[in-house]
Amino acid sequence: MKTKEMIQRLSLFLLALVLTMPAWAQGSSGNESETITIASKEDWKTFCNRVNSGQTTLNVKLTQDVDLGSDIVMAGREHPYNYNSFYYYTGTFDGQGHTLSFNWNAGKDNQIAPFKYVKDATIQNLRTQGKITSKGYSLSGMVYVALGTTTISGCISDVDITGGDSGLASSLAAGMVQAVADGTSVTITDCLVKGRITDNADESDRAMAGFVFYNGGTYTLTRCLYVGKNNATSDKYSKTFGAESGISATFTDCYYLNPCGEAQGEPVTAERLKSGEMAKLLQGDRTENVWGQTLGTDLEPLPTTDATKRVYEVKFVYNGEVKATRYATNGQSIHGGMPTFTAKDLLGTGYNPHHYYAIAFEGGFNGSTTVNTDRTVAVTFNKKDYYEIASKEDWKAFCDIVGSGQNTVDAKMTKDVDLGEDIAKVGTSKSPYGGTFDGQNHVLTVNWDAGSTNDVAPFGRVKGSTIKNLRTEGSIRSNGYYLSGLIDEATGENTVTGCVSNVNLTTSYANASCDAAGLICYIYSSGRVTISDCLVKGSINATTEKGQKGMGGFVFIQHGSCIMNNCLYAGTNNASGGYTFASDSDPKATLTLNNCHYLNPCGKVQGEPATKEQLKNGYVAHKLQGTREETVWGQVLGTDTVPLLTDKIEKRVYEVKFTLNDEVKAMRYANRGGHVVPPTVQELLGADYAPNITYALSFEGDFSASSTVTGNTTVVANVVFKDISIATKEDWKKFCELVRSGEGKLNARLTADIDLGSDILKIGSESTGYSGTFDGQGHTITIDWNVYGSGTYVALFPSVTNATIKNLRVTGKLTSNHEPFGVFTLEASGTTTFSGCISDVKIKIVNANNSNCAAGMVLFAGTGSKITFNDCIVAGDINGTVDYVRQNMGGFVCGQADDATCTFNNCLYTGTNNAKGGYAFAPKPTLNNCYYVNSFANTQGERIVEKQLASGEVAYKLQGDRTDSCHWAQVLGETPSLYRETDKAKPNYVYYNKENNGWTCDDFRLTDGQSLPIGLDFTATKATYDRTLAAGKATLCLPYELPVQGFKAYTLADRQESRTAVHFKEVNGTLGAYRPYLLVADAPARLDGENLQVKADNSSSVLSAGNYYFKGAVHDVVNWWLTSDHAYILQADGQFHKVTSDNPSVTVPAYRAYISYNSHEGAKPLSIVFDGETTGIGSTTNEATDGKNGPVYDLQGRRVADRLDDARHQLPAGVYIVGGRKIIVK
Repeated sequence: MKTKEMIQRLSLFLLALVLTMPAWAQGSSGNESETITIASKEDWKTFCNRVNSGQTTLNVKLTQDVDLGSDIVMAGREHPYNYNSFYYYTGTFDGQGHTLSFNWNAGKDNQIAPFKYVKDATIQNLRTQGKITSKGYSLSGMVYVALGTTTISGCISDVDITGGDSGLASSLAAGMVQAVADGTSVTITDCLVKGRITDNADESDRAMAGFVFYNGGTYTLTRCLYVGKNNATSDKYSKTFGAESGISATFTDCYYLNPCGEAQGEPVTAERLKSGEMAKLLQGDRTENVWGQTLGTDLEPLPTTDATKRVYEVKFVYNGEVKATRYATNGQSIHGGMPTFTAKDLLGTGYNPHHYYAIAFEGGFNGSTTVNTDRTVAVTFNKKDYYEIASKEDWKAFCDIVGSGQNTVDAKMTKDVDLGEDIAKVGTSKSPYGGTFDGQNHVLTVNWDAGSTNDVAPFGRVKGSTIKNLRTEGSIRSNGYYLSGLIDEATGENTVTGCVSNVNLTTSYANASCDAAGLICYIYSSGRVTISDCLVKGSINATTEKGQKGMGGFVFIQHGSCIMNNCLYAGTNNASGGYTFASDSDPKATLTLNNCHYLNPCGKVQGEPATKEQLKNGYVAHKLQGTREETVWGQVLGTDTVPLLTDKIEKRVYEVKFTLNDEVKAMRYANRGGHVVPPTVQELLGADYAPNITYALSFEGDFSASSTVTGNTTVVANVVFKDISIATKEDWKKFCELVRSGEGKLNARLTADIDLGSDILKIGSESTGYSGTFDGQGHTITIDWNVYGSGTYVALFPSVTNATIKNLRVTGKLTSNHEPFGVFTLEASGTTTFSGCISDVKIKIVNANNSNCAAGMVLFAGTGSKITFNDCIVAGDINGTVDYVRQNMGGFVCGQADDATCTFNNCLYTGTNNAKGGYAFAPKPTLNNCYYVNSFANTQGERIVEKQLASGEVAYKLQGDRTDSCHWAQVLGETPSLYRETDKAKPNYVYYNKENNGWTCDDFRLTDGQSLPIGLDFTATKATYDRTLAAGKATLCLPYELPVQGFKAYTLADRQESRTAVHFKEVNGTLGAYRPYLLVADAPARLDGENLQVKADNSSSVLSAGNYYFKGAVHDVVNWWLTSDHAYILQADGQFHKVTSDNPSVTVPAYRAYISYNSHEGAKPLSIVFDGETTGIGSTTNEATDGKNGPVYDLQGRRVADRLDDARHQLPAGVYIVGGRKIIVK
């Protein structure tokens, strides 16, 4: 109530003030035109004193800021002695932008203001600043009472007013004019109130106004601003701009920051004040400067005439529409930076969040452009469907674009980009990336050392994104966790396709698992990620034990939905725990793997394993590509060791399937236009492959290693048994089973001797015949078959038809109580040939239920058959224990159908038998050069004896005139056999050498004293005779021709004149075979050599002269023969001594010679005389001690007589040497 009363009293006071105003107070001062200046406190005081003394019309210019301090000096006052008389200031006060400051404490005084009473005054461009403190009321920062027609413009009141008293005593304060008197007209234009008003009255009684508190007349506020503060709590007594009582109150373009009681005018924000917007709004379009602001410094606009503070407006216009406004102080750049509107802001519904919009400003306007007038800047867009990344700077800019909120912009890499050590990630938790990023198969390289930072990956967080065709390479290292080669976190719907992560991740995180992953670290529960056709190649290395417990080859933490299609993990890791593709521990999460492969597991094994070879050979590339038309996966086979993501058709890998019996057995892979190596038989047959079998392999369409591959194809393989190698008893058994199963046309080769023992393992059966070619290759099958009570006919090949059996040797025993035997075959049919075969089996039959009881080779030649035996031997024994059995046996063939033919070429029967019937060869054979040793009941072929067998003569006969190759050979002294290459190294093995077109022995050996039968001529490549010729004399008769070397050779001289001496003559050149020789050696000499011609032993030559016979011996000559032949043999004394029966142990060993001479001198030895040769002077003998009995030499050293006594009368006169002494013969 008190506040209301005070306001009423104020109203009455002001009315009285107007009505009672004395004329002199309203008149002139007597100096109307005077203008003064104020530059100091004293000047202000002077001014006030003059006004208060009646000089009220003074015009004033404030030339400097003035601080009044605490001195309360006001312009205008009550007349000092005339009641209700006043001195009003009525002049023009121009503050010129200067400030009048004060700090007034008025105690309990009322009605305090710099201008207390004004009437018809003009106050302009003045700033008041400071404080007014009083417990009184009616306080103002500029004017207490305005009367008449008063104008205030361009002024600022920045005075903090504290008034009123506690309780009901209100301050009734105002920022600009406390009261507009009754009937008064006040105009306030372009003014600002900034100060604070504090009313000490109770909240409900506080009364104040931002500009004008009381109005008894008319006042207008135009373009005014209230930014002051106050403690008004009610709009009952307080007004933001002023009282609306009185005649009228008009507020035009008036704004406030904070209301003061009742809100009036338009509210503004501090930001609008600060930005320059209000300065421009208040200034309007007026050319003269009224409002201004130093943007960036002043927090609100100020009335000012200073043109440098003029605020200009910059409108940013798009399509003729203002989209943003900025303000700038004259000569400065715009305040607050360039507009932050986005393309979406400007385009509205036409905005595509996936397109990239580069905003361009007209004239290149930017945040640094100087502004000195109002202007309009046109905004344009350089729109692209995507953001292009070609450099490190582009990548960083893209990161900023996404981080700024434009997080769905599509992007494409147009070049490889190396970020080096600069860590820049696309997408954050606040702005996750949601666009389509196409790497276009370019490489983003990083070399990031993140210190201890977590969550490090090229893409920080994605949501609703598609990332495709991007290759990341390099390394990321951190002491933190969550490192990834592509994406750190994923939420929402995302697709990753055609990406390669080849980033090496190293983490030293030690507190728990490192949580690193090759592609994505973390998929939130709201995340749904589809990963297709991606490859992870990089390494994950956790340097701590705890860190190794958790990592993911592709994805580590997976709480949402993850589908992986056609992916390959080829990286390395040191995980002790984790997941090869993605975690599957969350029961609410779903993980689907379709055609995903791994080389090395990463913790838990997932997907399909692949070997390095499968990665290299194209298998995995083809599996990943699948049947898709477009090329997604490929590799250059032979160069790339792992599949690669590619769209190049030339890198496409095609599959060639090889089928056998409608089953795929092998696959090969090739690039377009390439070739593949077809599979081997072993690969096609797998477990059914037998290494001892030779197969014939062919492919449909003549497919081969040179065939060109142009697409996926299937090749049909055909495998035919061609040749079986048999090296063991098991091999033999399997071959038998194959033949019995119907594979009777198989060819087979024996590669080792096999002992079948007592296991009767037959090739085929009587009902399942054999029709192939069996090559024993000279090897031997040994059997010991006893078929007592078996009821089964037995042979190695029970039945053969159109077969060839060659180079097979069979040895051992066959015993039966009644079933017949054929060592090779029971029945031969068709055109069947046996070549180079040997049967050396002892057959014993106790009884037989068949008239054909046994045969060395074939029991029966079937109807219409044509059976041929080439170069075969039967050497075994057939023993029938009962007479019935003996009636019909066969050396080769026992029985023969009437229309069957059996032809034998160069065959030999050396076996034994006790047959009473049967044939050595066959019942009706055709024999060509065939021989036998022991006959059957019916003689066939040409008989030969043991000596012929041993000497090589029969081998020579069987070889015949064939020169194509060697068929027969033997070791001399043994029986003939079929030629075997491996036997050539045997001593005394003679064979036909087609290169030399003659017989040869590579290692011919004679053992001294042991006769060797030789029945053919041949060349001894190396001849060795184990006899060394000692120094002295020796006799010799060799079966080969020997060059004279290291010794002298003599033969019987033609002239023999002595009864006690044998004359020999020297032989030069080559010694003839089987001829006797006397040899003389000064030192030990060998009697062997190389490439010597060995001759057949027909008979040794006998040389005769006179009564002397010189005979060679290639066989031992026994004593009785020697004595009967009057033989003399050479003994150690160098003479031939007579052989007598008194010493029967005296013989002539093989390869020696002896003299046969029927002497009339009794047993007197025969001396040796070498015709015409030096005999060697200088040695003495016991015979020569008397000068008569020793040999006689002439002076040339030639021996001319054996004894001087015998030859004294025959020698010509001369000097001779006897016993080392000279003897003269007269």
